[in-house]
Amino acid sequence: MNNLQLCFVLFVLWALVSVSLNKFKQGKLIWIWRNVFLVASLVYLGFIRGGCMCVVGFVQGAIMFVLGNEFMLTSFLIVLFFLVMTLFYGKVWCGWLCPLGALQEMLYLGNYSKIRTTKLFLFFKKPAAHWVMRIMQILSFVALVVLVAVKEMMVFCPIDPFKAIFRLHVEGPLMWTLVSVLVASSLLIYRPFCQTFCPMGLLMNLVQLIPGARRIRVDHQGCVNCKRCEKRCRMDAIKVAKIHNTCIACGDCLGLHCKFLKGDEGRLKEKN
Repeated sequence: MNNLQLCFVLFVLWALVSVSLNKFKQGKLIWIWRNVFLVASLVYLGFIRGGCMCVVGFVQGAIMFVLGNEFMLTSFLIVLFFLVMTLFYGKVWCGWLCPLGALQEMLYLGNYSKIRTTKLFLFFKKPAAHWVMRIMQILSFVALVVLVAVKEMMVFCPIDPFKAIFRLHVEGPLMWTLVSVLVASSLLIYRPFCQTFCPMGLLMNLVQLIPGARRIRVDHQGCVNCKRCEKRCRMDAIKVAKIHNTCIACGDCLGLHCKFLKGDEGRLKEKN
């Protein structure tokens, strides 16, 4: 299955999950459904396909196409596909289908209730920590664009720690260091790569700022600011009953049975 054929399959899955988000009435059901998708993505897109499709690689190719490399048209079209799907169906790729996100999520020790309340894990949930990670993501994107433009090549692929893990082949001190950093940070921080580096995630965040973009929203006319959804969100994308554009549409908050949370395209009078 080539990347374009895979995009068609992803289109079906993306739309299916997005439409289904409003249909879940039990928190446990949405948790099971989502983990089935994540495990399937981790196994097929990760270990079987060796980390392809690689969204970072596609972004690099799209940059090269914009700079005049016509051979990278496919990468550009795939990036455009991801952004259009985000606009109409939300960031379902990040929360349900991305093998990179799935690997980090499976490693995260904060998934266990007795661990995530310790001081070490609470430290990384502070607003200051998230601001630092967002700034790092922007700086990383700028650095990626500059390096790809200057070197005219895929600068990230040779040092991609995800591919080393998925292909079960780690060679050289640099790669061992990068893999160790990825694994260690994933144990302590929820999706650290997604929050501090992923260029596709940054572009999707920008798409989520477009008026009418599909995303989970809060009906502020009825919300009493109980903060249940805020405490449930592992991405810390919910603050003061407002869902930020860093939300990955995982649906954890929708499993709270809160009637003021909406998983549709946001046809609410009050927009976030």
